[in-house]
Amino acid sequence: MPTAAPALPLSRFTALATDNPLRAREHLSRLFRPHRIVLGEQHQDIDFRHNRVDLGVMSINSLRYGCEVTVQAPTPADSYLVKITLRGASEVSQGRDSYRTEAATVCVLNPTRNLVDHMSADFDMLIVQLDGPALRLALTENFGITPHQPLEFLPVTQGIDGPIGGFVRLVRAICADLDAGGNSFSRAQVRTPLARTLMSLVLTDLPHSYSARLPTGDTPLAPRYIRLVEDYIDAHLADPIGLDDLLAVAGSSARTLQTGFLRYRGTTPMRFLRDRRLDHARTEILRRPGVRVTDIAVECGFSHLGRFAQQYCARFGEPPSRTRR
Repeated sequence: MPTAAPALPLSRFTALATDNPLRAREHLSRLFRPHRIVLGEQHQDIDFRHNRVDLGVMSINSLRYGCEVTVQAPTPADSYLVKITLRGASEVSQGRDSYRTEAATVCVLNPTRNLVDHMSADFDMLIVQLDGPALRLALTENFGITPHQPLEFLPVTQGIDGPIGGFVRLVRAICADLDAGGNSFSRAQVRTPLARTLMSLVLTDLPHSYSARLPTGDTPLAPRYIRLVEDYIDAHLADPIGLDDLLAVAGSSARTLQTGFLRYRGTTPMRFLRDRRLDHARTEILRRPGVRVTDIAVECGFSHLGRFAQQYCARFGEPPSRTRR
């Protein structure tokens, strides 16, 4: 006799329960992003359950399809979905990146990329939906980073026994409190700082395209002149940039700028520029496999391709051609 599936979190907050796959698709398309669903080869009956609590610029959702299903979402959106796997397994593809999620792991579904998510019949998940503009604002207000390039999380999973565990435990505590009838977390005075805390944990503990610029440990927020230079670099990666350009942006002396970067970033301004270009080149090589590495290098501000390959190998431990493969 089959074992009954465990109750989903937020059981008091049912948004939809249905055996109609079309109704389930339309329901989630309105809340997350437009998509279609394909049932597994055995054409099992769907037993869809969705519980949801809206908390301002974020929502917490528990989801179950009750059968093997594939979600196909080619249309972009502007909310990030932090996916916590509770049970079962799934195979996620975004663009040309693929990875597997299993119980007690976390990943982020980027809104900017096509999504294919194949879930096992016993798959249960928590989804923390974070508003895109609010998350980017948190990156600026909490860490002093203005995202001129897309904010994208790396296509990897993290175990909840790692750094992201604090985020997961807080989310589970919120669910438990709401299920017990508490209303502290749903109050307007609590929702905003709560969302800001959860966004800060996601930005700090899950790798993304701006992780290299985050302050480490208890390092204080960098002075404004350093953040102005960093923003300028991110916005002009392909342009010729010299130290004089950075000094003009910073409005400081060369000594102040050099000392500030060494203290707050552990490197010099020009080396920071080079490393940001290399990091961006690696992201583009992985993201755009049909584009030649030399073209990407030029787009990232490297005019000497031999030197680019040397510096790339020194930073990442492999040549660009191996990254491409």
